[in-house]
Amino acid sequence: MRPHRSEKTPSKREQPKSTLQSVGRPQRSLRGAGTTTTNSSQSSSTGRRATTQPHRQRFNAPIPERACGSRRGPTAYKEGLVPRPSILRPHCLASERLVAWAPPRSTRNREAPGTPRVVSDEDLERIKAVTSRAWTDSTLQTYSTGLLTYHVFCDMKGIPEADRAPASEDLVLSFIAALAGSYSASAIENYIAGLKAVKAALSGAGQLAPATSKRSKREPITLQTLEQIKGALDISKALDAAVWACACVAFFSLARLGELTVRNQKAFQADAHPTRDSIREEEHRDGSQVTVIRVPRTKTSPEGEDISFARSSHCADAQAALENHLKVNALRTSCHLFAYRKQPSNAIVPLTKAAMMKRLQGAAASVGVGNISGHSFRIGGTLEYLLKGVSFEAVKAIGRWKSDAFTLYLRKHAQILAPYMQDNAELIKALSQVAIQIPPVR
Repeated sequence: MRPHRSEKTPSKREQPKSTLQSVGRPQRSLRGAGTTTTNSSQSSSTGRRATTQPHRQRFNAPIPERACGSRRGPTAYKEGLVPRPSILRPHCLASERLVAWAPPRSTRNREAPGTPRVVSDEDLERIKAVTSRAWTDSTLQTYSTGLLTYHVFCDMKGIPEADRAPASEDLVLSFIAALAGSYSASAIENYIAGLKAVKAALSGAGQLAPATSKRSKREPITLQTLEQIKGALDISKALDAAVWACACVAFFSLARLGELTVRNQKAFQADAHPTRDSIREEEHRDGSQVTVIRVPRTKTSPEGEDISFARSSHCADAQAALENHLKVNALRTSCHLFAYRKQPSNAIVPLTKAAMMKRLQGAAASVGVGNISGHSFRIGGTLEYLLKGVSFEAVKAIGRWKSDAFTLYLRKHAQILAPYMQDNAELIKALSQVAIQIPPVR
């Protein structure tokens, strides 16, 4: 800020250091997080409106209060579920029990005498508030019933307060054994879930995360998108040939890009990444053929896994793309499968995920395709198979999922399930015959 002419300004040598550092820069307020102040003199002298940008509050953002209905008092405990009186477990509403009932071991007991407290009372109250946001009201009531049942069980067994939380594995198993025969399996599962306070606290923190901190849903790549991207690549050139082959293989084999690429060009290891020698052909007894690539080490299997794909009539044919790549780059059998000859040195370098995504995103932007991510290929391939009528069990096997987690990728539920929802008995019968059961994935 340039001082007013009528002011007597000390020289730089006379000015305090802090003043010299602050000249000409807006100052952030230290009195409240998330606010800024601007130089009012500069705003008034120039006649321009001062603009302020709110700063993101890094810690202790306000937690919205949970909406509540009528505030009735707590009801009496049911017969057989009356806990012994304790200041740690006040009689309160069931929906408030998980927050109001303090764990037997407080911070004071865990800290060594003479050491400063790491967690204050305010911190503990905030932990409780965050934890309570992990569930809906109905879930809170269900879980709190489990917590009540657990403490009644501990009272009956004479379990000391210090041993109740965190509960040992033997204590939890004893609790489950005592419930068996009196409660359903789902009720017991819900009761045990109510004891997992740490996991609940993390979940509650996720519910309070600001929208700006959440990653948007990753959109799938489609065959149409692949066709557009191919038009922006020159697959007669080394890098584009490798990128195109890797993209098609990832799409049709439902592979993770991290399984096909390397983190950096020095990270390639023949015993961890696929090489040209990893390719083989297999044939079904009906004559249908697939290309199999052995990945020595994967995210979920340190022993390695096979990925496979078949030839396609579409322009995004993984088999044709791979053949073109191997022809253009002329790799040795020990090289990284998607390595390419870097110009102008003609040196063979492994394909990194960063280099692949940079080239693909540049090509996509040039043809008006929205931003794509590395996971878009696995999501897009999953949708393509399901929309073609491939059974969920078969898709699960192709993608090597050990659970039904892949259903989180679905973006077109109605289109995928439409054939199964038709009022056509013959169609439903035919679909049920196609949806064969696949052996469990190891």
